[in-house]
Amino acid sequence: MNQLSSFTSSFERTAHARRTVSILLWVIGWLVLFDIAANKLFAYPADPKATSAGKLQLYFDYGRSMEGKLKRITRADPAQTAAITLAGWYQPLKALDHGTAAKPDTITIYGMSHAVRLAEALERTSGRFHARSVGAPGATANWSFGAFLRDDGRRGSKAAVLAIMSSTLPMINTMSPMTWNISFAMPYTADRFYVGPQGLTRVRPPYESFADYTATLADPKRLAAARDTLKRHDAIYDDFLFRESMLDQSALVRLFRRAYQQRQQRLIADEVINAAGVKRESEQVRVANGIVAAFAAQARAEGLIPVIYVVNSLGYSDHLYQALKPTLERDEIPVLSSHQLISPSDPRGYLPDSHFTDANDERLAVALAQIVEREEAKALRKAPAQAGF
Repeated sequence: MNQLSSFTSSFERTAHARRTVSILLWVIGWLVLFDIAANKLFAYPADPKATSAGKLQLYFDYGRSMEGKLKRITRADPAQTAAITLAGWYQPLKALDHGTAAKPDTITIYGMSHAVRLAEALERTSGRFHARSVGAPGATANWSFGAFLRDDGRRGSKAAVLAIMSSTLPMINTMSPMTWNISFAMPYTADRFYVGPQGLTRVRPPYESFADYTATLADPKRLAAARDTLKRHDAIYDDFLFRESMLDQSALVRLFRRAYQQRQQRLIADEVINAAGVKRESEQVRVANGIVAAFAAQARAEGLIPVIYVVNSLGYSDHLYQALKPTLERDEIPVLSSHQLISPSDPRGYLPDSHFTDANDERLAVALAQIVEREEAKALRKAPAQAGF
């Protein structure tokens, strides 16, 4: 190669490198401008009680870290904090009495909003049973069993109902919706249950009340200790999704974090249950069966009729019911499974927000009352034989 061609080749390489660097700088510059503009134009409301954020405000804020979301909506004064931060706490445990308590017998239902709606429907449809509910938004079965164990008012009931839902079965080995529901910042906590050689064991969450939560959020040492507990016992905990950092200020990072969270949640869910079926060997299924058995045994020991309410989410067939069926049959536990009355493949049976229609809730409530009455009759038939022996 002569000197001229060598010089030309070197010049072209340098020019190409400069063009590449220039393009990269332009791209980075536009991304920075986009980031700044998105933060300015679609800033999320600073008021913790604001509930009217626009769709684009929500879209660009979805991926904010959980700690970042919680710090923005939480105030130590219950009168000033966002309403969602007050829901679902074990201490004090809040029970709702639906309608009049003048009816002769009470049924207490534990679980998510589907359970509360079932209690409301029971109050509407039954002339005998007074409905009482203990619930939390999006509650998983481990939260519900923990609530049952803490509920001092349960012993006044004729029956206790534990709700479990197929779409949240994969989250039964978590300690809070903070770790798996990044869309809605719900800080309440839940017991974590393990199934081992000694049966079902329980690990309590790092805090159980709103007051302890706000104190933890304000104290870096307590917050670090709470994170450590979640890391050890919450199977879905992820530092990248949970911890607040300077990256929260970037709209682009928030968009990436949102996409990452959605992918992770799909992967976790598919490892347990989806439209194709349920993996019965998974830890979540084993824990669910352990909770069902322990709940029924404890309720019976206290003279209560136990009922498992299986909420089969749209598109999940009766997979959850089939996963629990061996335990239900072995221990002769009464069960109300929604698939028996409502097709999990027919969207007409559900509202747009995933709840059952009012009419279907009432059908389930009537069936629940019949189950309790049937169990009462069985107990009466057994009583004379036991007394004679």
